[in-house]
Amino acid sequence: MARIVVLMMGGADVKKDELGALGAAGHDVTLVEPRWPDCKSELDVDMFALVIVDGGRSPSHGRAAASWLASLSCYPTIPFLFLDVPDKDVARVKKELPRAQFGTWASVVGASERLVAKS
Repeated sequence: MARIVVLMMGGADVKKDELGALGAAGHDVTLVEPRWPDCKSELDVDMFALVIVDGGRSPSHGRAAASWLASLSCYPTIPFLFLDVPDKDVARVKKELPRAQFGTWASVVGASERLVAKS
């Protein structure tokens, strides 16, 4: 279905069930640890239909990587889905990335499918 990149610290074991659900829904999921700027080489290789950012772990790295992707001319309309972002950080994410959408890991499959269908 869609190529999705997940920017998340801690590796696949952290959200194994949720990442598995995305794969089971037919998505091609690439997991990247957003250790900015080290992750740039992993992110500029492929085009993705959706960028998911785990806002629960090291959110500043995820925001930095997502902001860089959003600035690329090849990603003018790609949706960005931030998951489990603390309420105190939502305004900051919206300011840095106005097209950011928000959700939870519990709703990641439905939210992903909805955003991919819109793009």
